[in-house]
Formats: sequence, C-alpha cells, structure tokens
Amino acid sequence: MLHYMCYCLQVRFERSRTQSTRILFLTEGLLLRQIETDPMLSQYSVLVVDEVHERHIHTDFLLGVIKCILVQRKDLKLVLMSATINIDLFSSYFDNAPVCRVPGRLFPIQLQYLPCDTREISASGKVDRFDPSPYIRVLQAIDHKYPSTERGDVLIFLSGMSDIMAVVEAARAYAQKSNAWIILPLHSALSVAEQDKVFDFPPEGVRKCIVSTNIAETSVTIDGIRFVVDSGKVKEMSFDAAYKMQRLQEFWISRASAEQRKGRAGRTGPGVCYRLYAESDYDSLQEYSTPEIQRVPLDSLILQMISMGLPDARQFPFIEPPPLSTVETSIAFLKDQGALSDGEELTTIGEMLAQLPVDIIIGKMLIMASAFDMIDVVLTIAAALCVQSIYTARAQRDYDASTLRKSLESDHGDPLTLLNAVDEWLVKKAEG
Repeated sequence: MLHYMCYCLQVRFERSRTQSTRILFLTEGLLLRQIETDPMLSQYSVLVVDEVHERHIHTDFLLGVIKCILVQRKDLKLVLMSATINIDLFSSYFDNAPVCRVPGRLFPIQLQYLPCDTREISASGKVDRFDPSPYIRVLQAIDHKYPSTERGDVLIFLSGMSDIMAVVEAARAYAQKSNAWIILPLHSALSVAEQDKVFDFPPEGVRKCIVSTNIAETSVTIDGIRFVVDSGKVKEMSFDAAYKMQRLQEFWISRASAEQRKGRAGRTGPGVCYRLYAESDYDSLQEYSTPEIQRVPLDSLILQMISMGLPDARQFPFIEPPPLSTVETSIAFLKDQGALSDGEELTTIGEMLAQLPVDIIIGKMLIMASAFDMIDVVLTIAAALCVQSIYTARAQRDYDASTLRKSLESDHGDPLTLLNAVDEWLVKKAEG
C-alpha cells in the first residue's frame, strides 16, 4: 500500500495546513510566532532549518530559542543545513552536535580573475559613477570563445539596482548588434512577472544574461547558468548605534559567499566563473559574512523577546551576540516609545506593538491612528513605508515619470508624498 506524505506551505496571511499535514514549510518569523503560544513546539518532532549560513536576524534568534527548548525536549530533533556553513561554530554551539558532510555534485568550474576598476573617479577624487564596460568585455569574450550552438547562460552578480541598470543598459546596446543575447535584470524591486522572466528558456542560438543582486546567490536557483561574473560586492544594512541610524552600504562579500556565487556556474554542466577582482583581494576577504544581528537595530527583536517571557536580552544565548551598545540603544528606544517601563517590562502599548509584525515606528503609527480615528490614511502610509519602494524601475529613470512624481511631492515630507501617489493611483484606476 502506498503512503502519501502530505506537505503544506504557511506564510504570513496564508496557510494550507490540514489534519493530514506531515511536513510544513514556513518562515523563521512564523515559527517564532508559534512559539509564543506553544513554547515547547509540541506539535513538531523534527525541525529542519535551511540556509543557516545566511545568518538572518530571526534565524539567529530562533536557534537561540531552540537551544533552550532542546534542554527540556530531549525528543525534539534539529537539523541545520547549508552549503557554506561554519561547521565548527554551529556544532560547538549545540554541544558538539554530530556533523554529516554530503559531497557536492558540482561540475568542474574554471576560475578566472580579471581585476579591474568598475568605478570611475572624477577630477575631484570622488567616485563618479559605475563603469559597465568590464562586464561587456566578458560578454564579448564569451561570444568570441564559445560558439552560439553551445548552451549556457550568464549570471552577473552586482551590489545594487543602480549598478544593475547601468550594466543592463550597456548590455542591451551590445545585444542589439549581435542579436545573440537576452538581457534580464533581477532584483527585489521588480514585479513578480518581470522576475519570472529569468526562468524562461531562450531560443536556440541565444543566451540569457541575468544581471542580479545576491538574491540569485542562494534564494533563487536558475537552470542553465554556465558563466558567472562576480563583482565581489554586496549592499547590506548597517546600524550606527551612536547616531541611531541605518545605512545601506556597499561591502566586500565573504569567501563563503564568493564560493557560493562561483558554484552557480557548475550546477548543470562545466562552467566558468569570472571574478572581477584580484586573487589577492579574494585572499583578504573575511571567511564568513557578518551576521545580520550584529549589523541592524534590535528594537523589534528585543520587544518580541520580552513578550515571549525572555526578560533580559543581554543574557540571551545568541550564537554570536550583538554589540551591547546596540542592545542598550534598542532598550532605550523602546522606553522612549512607551513600549517598556523603566523596569524594562511590557506596557500596554508594548503588548500591542509585540502583536504587530511591523517596525516599532509603523506599529506606533497604527496604534495612534486608531486612537485619533485616522486609520484609513495612516494604513495607506504604513503600507507604502513597509515596502522597498512603491515606484517601478521605469519611474526611477523615465524623465516624464519623474516629472509626474514631482507634482505629487508634499512640503510635509515623504510620508505625505507617498499618500499623494497612492491617492492619485486610485483616481487613475477608478477612471479605468
């Protein structure tokens, strides 16, 4: 008799779980929410946490919570999976847990270092703009060396959207001459339909060139990639506790990330990885990426910890603790917002904020809007602030679109500008 294994997916605001479900796929954030009502995770017998090397803030916190749960639940099994995990760190954190190494199945990958300066320097000595020409030279070299009858697409890793658009524009100009390339950007600001284009198969004799952020490093797997072009850079959020500000900055990737990017070239056949930096630069990279918990503010995380009955964030057993200054800054901020009392206990506002899966400031806006009967307006502003940008990529670069955007600008700041934009969109939508 055949036994069918029922598996389901659960994400925020959507679930397909039934009584027959045996395997459940869900995010770390949702699992943490379940721990608030089921502290021992009694409904699960095995937990599998994938891609732990990415070291997201909720992943690190979840591992700390599970470490505490394992002390009381000897029957619970935990499996951590990653292609580039720091084995010694994670194994020692879980009391020298056993390690299972699975041999990789990558095809041979030829590695070429092509050091070049992709940033043009102005006369004043400052970085002027991004230079896409080194990436176009790689496309030209592929055209010259590999016949078009040989299958194999190109994946270019860049740090941000502005660099991506610069390379896409230059690559499309080159592609018009040869008619042998389809150039596709890939980043989080694109619509789902535009992102899905990277999975389409190109016609015979035509290659795809996908110009992407590190979203294609581990989050997305694209079949048919034979060539990888690695800029060696990534943009990450960093937090300055002294000024209480976050900044999106460009950093060098780690050696583990470089190997992850390189591996994308050898999944379906022999590949080539072009690194647009020197081998000495690679040798000087840190071995693993800095965990997110050491780079971002901890306001929402600490509020969640206290709401779960973990009163002292300073003593929590993180696998790699955040700076104490960041913890103290976040606690002081929560007190300023009225979420914590002087004794660092949850207030009424704090209890409400802990139930809202948004940033503290956004949550406070929603609570105050309810009190002052402004919920519709503030909901619109809050929704617009919770996404990366409400504007499309075309609106960022098109002259006519940017002119229209200026007509929506408010003297009272960006939140009301966003409100004007959404209101105008609703008017146009109503007009059909």
